[in-house]
Amino acid sequence: MNTLRIASDWHLSPRSPAWHGRLAAEFLRRARRDGASVILNGDVHDDLFDGAGRCARAHPGVEAEIEALLALGRLRRTRGNHDPEAGEDRVVVEWPGVGRVLVMHGHAADPVNRSWVGHLGEGISRRFGRMGLVRGAAALAEAAARAMAGRRIAELFRARCLELVERGGFDLGVFGHVHAGHLAPGDRYANAGSLSGDGLHYLELGPAGARLCTLPRGPLARGGGRE
Repeated sequence: MNTLRIASDWHLSPRSPAWHGRLAAEFLRRARRDGASVILNGDVHDDLFDGAGRCARAHPGVEAEIEALLALGRLRRTRGNHDPEAGEDRVVVEWPGVGRVLVMHGHAADPVNRSWVGHLGEGISRRFGRMGLVRGAAALAEAAARAMAGRRIAELFRARCLELVERGGFDLGVFGHVHAGHLAPGDRYANAGSLSGDGLHYLELGPAGARLCTLPRGPLARGGGRE
């Protein structure tokens, strides 16, 4: 294994812009052709709101590439709070020049998710998430909670992730959940980023160590239809 690409927080659903699916499929296709391995680190699908299976069926090109990489033994998945049945709780890899690396979505370290408000919202979303009104209310509630706490929540999330890294004796922890890519020299906390307006962000482990990368949306955002 000469390259490992870690991506998270695509939140693919039947409501996703078509280019999201095309870009996700292209990311996986390139990994397959490059000989790279992939870890999909949670919230690839928005099963919390749509139910297991519906999101995958809405993006057949992505699912075909996932199955192809699985058949080659070059893909692993962790579960996120929006796709809780997706895969493993965590993945641990040893990487030359980096050391022992923990890969997990990290939502359990989010103070909002761990609060009574978070548990209540998750329960409602699981039961009634297909209703547009419920999805909108859940998004507003989360946004309001984060706005009230602001930067403090991000700091707490990072601190709790670092606790997991240090407690397990890892050299680096790669997380998702907060949709903000992060990698800094000497920092044992990293985040792979998300699929957002300007492209698909991911973290790559290669011969030269770790780096943040972006597959830009480019012409894939302008085509018609699904992937």
